[in-house]
Amino acid sequence: MHRTIQTTYRYRLDPTAAQTKLLYQFAGARRFVWNWALNRKQETYRTTGKAPGFNDLCVELTRLKQERDTAWLREMESQSLQQALRDLERAFQHFFRRVKQGDKKKGYPTFKSKHRDTPRFRIPQRVQMGDSFVSVPKIGMIAAIVHRPFEGTPKGATFKREACGHWYMRIVTEQQLAPRTNQPVRTHVGIDLGLTSLGVLSSGQTIDNPRWYRSCARKLRRAQQAFNRSTQGSANRTKARIRVARLHQKTRNQRNDFLHKLSTDLVRHHDLISIEDLNVKGWRKPSWRKAFSMPDGGCSDPC
Repeated sequence: MHRTIQTTYRYRLDPTAAQTKLLYQFAGARRFVWNWALNRKQETYRTTGKAPGFNDLCVELTRLKQERDTAWLREMESQSLQQALRDLERAFQHFFRRVKQGDKKKGYPTFKSKHRDTPRFRIPQRVQMGDSFVSVPKIGMIAAIVHRPFEGTPKGATFKREACGHWYMRIVTEQQLAPRTNQPVRTHVGIDLGLTSLGVLSSGQTIDNPRWYRSCARKLRRAQQAFNRSTQGSANRTKARIRVARLHQKTRNQRNDFLHKLSTDLVRHHDLISIEDLNVKGWRKPSWRKAFSMPDGGCSDPC
C-alpha cells in the first residue's frame, strides 16, 4: 500500500511595487474577513446561543460583497477569503479541544490588529509556478527565486511578508511513495548534546558550535540602539527596524544552513541515529541562556 507524504517548499518573491501593493491588499482582506467572521460568531452566539459555521459564514460573505461599503472585497481572490473562514473554524476547533482537555485559558481566537498582525494570506488552488515566476490569481506573474522545482501535486500556497520586508511563498505538495521497508542497520551512532560544543558523537567526533548569534551580537547591538533612538513613526525608525530584522534573518539563515548540512551528513553516513532523551528546556538557567537556549528551534547557542 502506498503512503502519502506532504512536503513544503519555500521560495522568495521579487514583486514589483504594484504587485507588492496587491499583496498587502490581499493580506488586509484576509485580516478583515477574519475579524468580521469572529465578530459575527460572537454576536450570533450571544443572541441565539449558537454560532454560525463555515457554510453559514460563506453565504453571509457572499452577501457582504454586494454591500456598498464592502464591495472592494470582490476585487480580492475569493479562495483566499474563504480560506480565512476555514482558518477561523479550525482555530475554534483547536480551542474546544483544549477546553475538553481542561485548558480554558489559551487558544481562543482573537481579533487581528493591522499594526501587529504579520501580512499573510493563503490560496488553496490556482497558484502555478514556472522556472522563474509564480502565477497568482488577480495579481499576475511574480518574479521568484526558484532554487529547485517542487515535486508532487500542489495543495495550497501561503504568502507571507517577513519582518525584514521580503515576501516569501510556501507551497505544500502531496505525493505518493512506495511503502516503507525495513532495512538492515549497518552503521549506528549516538549524539550527546553539549554546552561547550553542539554535540558529541558516540564515535568520538565532536561537533563544534559556530555560535552565529555571538558573532553578530556587536552589529545587532548597534542596530538595536539606533532603532531605540529613532523617533516613533518616522521613516528612519522604519529603516532601523528593517536593519535589525535583516540581521536576525541573516543569523537564522546561517543557523538553519549549518543544521541542515549537519543533519544531511549524519543521515547519509548512518543507518540509525540515537539521541538522548533530555528535558532541554529545564536546563535553561539564567546564566546558561546565551550558551544553551534555542529560541527558534536552532542549535544549542542562539547563534
